[in-house]
Amino acid sequence: MDLIVVKGVPPYDGEWGFDLEARELTTREWGWIKRLAGYLPAALDDQAMGDPELVTVLAAIVLRRNGKIDHLQVPMVFDRLSDAPFGAAITLETDRQEEEEVDAGPPPPRSTGNGDGSGRTSPASSETSPQSPNSSGIPASATSLSVPPRSGN
Repeated sequence: MDLIVVKGVPPYDGEWGFDLEARELTTREWGWIKRLAGYLPAALDDQAMGDPELVTVLAAIVLRRNGKIDHLQVPMVFDRLSDAPFGAAITLETDRQEEEEVDAGPPPPRSTGNGDGSGRTSPASSETSPQSPNSSGIPASATSLSVPPRSGN
């Protein structure tokens, strides 16, 4: 069950259970959602549940369902709740949020070693890297040719 929490907006403060799957919205409630938040039934999804106006109209619907206000007060209570800071005064806590927190568990420990990382490990500083082949196709010489210095005549 989802939970709508109202804090700092008396007399509406409290935690109100809200389950759209167990108790579907009525035609009147859909009308409030459409007029006050601009959503049609097909547009309600998890992303829409992050919209402050939608959550605020759902809060007003929950207050009506719990007998705190009557149907004539819903638009007025929506306006009052709309003036409260969203996220601080009105929040929607979903079952999915709670499940994600439980499923996530503690963060994995951080590894400080190189053993399980991707790629090869670097050679120790005392080792020399193997020589890469010459891209010209001419074998590399062991010593470089140098031109003897000219003597001044």
